[in-house]
Amino acid sequence: MSAAEILEELPRLSPEEIAAIYQRADALLHGGPSSPELLAAVDEADQSPRSEDLPGEQVQTLITQWAHTE
Repeated sequence: MSAAEILEELPRLSPEEIAAIYQRADALLHGGPSSPELLAAVDEADQSPRSEDLPGEQVQTLITQWAHTE
């Protein structure tokens, strides 16, 4: 998927999904998580807000906590 395609899809996403994408992009830009285990945990965390139907504020708190575990 190209950057143009990704940018075109962003308005269709929920605020929580956009926050998850932002966090992942920020981590990649700033030398974020690189271990396969941590990346798998981020992927799992990215799915859990949708499966657990968490409120946006709680999702942001969890993402912040996960980002600071390494």
